[in-house]
Amino acid sequence: MRRSVIAIATMALVLAACGGGTTTTTAAESAGTSGGGTVVFFGYEDSFLPDVLEPFEEATGIDVKTPAFADEDETEAKLRAGFEADVVELCSGEAGSMIEAGLLQPVDTGRIDDWDAIFPSFKEGEDVVDEEGNVWIVPLQGGPFGIVYLADEVEPITSYQQLFFGEFEGDIAVSEEPVSTIWDMAMALGYGPRVDEITNDQVVEAVDALIALDRIRTTWSEDGDLIQLFATGEIVAAAHATPDIAAALQEEGIDAVYVAPAEGQILWKCGHGLAANAKNLDAAYRLINHYLSPEMQLVFAEEYGYLASNSKILDVAPPELVEELRLDDPGAVDQVTIPEGLPDDEEFWDDQWQRFAG
Repeated sequence: MRRSVIAIATMALVLAACGGGTTTTTAAESAGTSGGGTVVFFGYEDSFLPDVLEPFEEATGIDVKTPAFADEDETEAKLRAGFEADVVELCSGEAGSMIEAGLLQPVDTGRIDDWDAIFPSFKEGEDVVDEEGNVWIVPLQGGPFGIVYLADEVEPITSYQQLFFGEFEGDIAVSEEPVSTIWDMAMALGYGPRVDEITNDQVVEAVDALIALDRIRTTWSEDGDLIQLFATGEIVAAAHATPDIAAALQEEGIDAVYVAPAEGQILWKCGHGLAANAKNLDAAYRLINHYLSPEMQLVFAEEYGYLASNSKILDVAPPELVEELRLDDPGAVDQVTIPEGLPDDEEFWDDQWQRFAG
């Protein structure tokens, strides 16, 4: 999963200033307590927030079981082995093989209350809505990937081309995910910007360029590792980073800046799908609607600083939070025009990556 869950101290200050929370009626509360039963939500542990699940269970009488997984590989492996779930947490760019394997079933958007209120950018990607119009993921949260640099160490870095080839002193870090870093370099070379537009020859060229660079100090995987690299002065900039990394550094008194690269930002987006073997579809749709409700979208925006897919969040979000996350500017979301995804020949990308990382 590409999303980040750094707790941003500035967000806590925003919430303290505005009082936090909301008393608006949620989708679950509006639906009443009829139904009951059990729904199995197979997801990431950080999605099982008590402030989200407890109101749903109290309002509907539905017991939510929350088995957790660590990553999309574990998700797919367990579903292939017959693990039974109703709602499955999915991220765009990672669900394609599960769809092909018949592990998921299409979502009936007629049963999704706020489907039409979802920002268009969140609906991009064939594993969200495919060419035939089948919907596989109801997108809920998202965020951009770009560049973070230290403003007191280097001049403004505004593009991947400048990050990799510009004239500045200091080392950089790149993501340890092969697709992410090859994609970043390919954009710096003028290719893409969508991952499915990058040819195998261009992948080879991008890896050659990575190998030739002296300024790449290391790769990074966890947000905490990247923050430590900045804090210790080992690097002055990083590729495929997120705004909350810059915010976390700023809270430590480090002059870090996030910038959307001129080549374009890549948008990660995650949401809910339906397992092919779902036993309680009625409860599953109610849970999805609950998570998509503006009130619950607000909980995740407050807790993690996520972008919200439901434009109705503007009806319930405090002005300070709207300004902090730019929730009032759908254009800011829609400008993130590059949906995260995986190449058709991912194995070739992985093989080429070994020339750089191996």
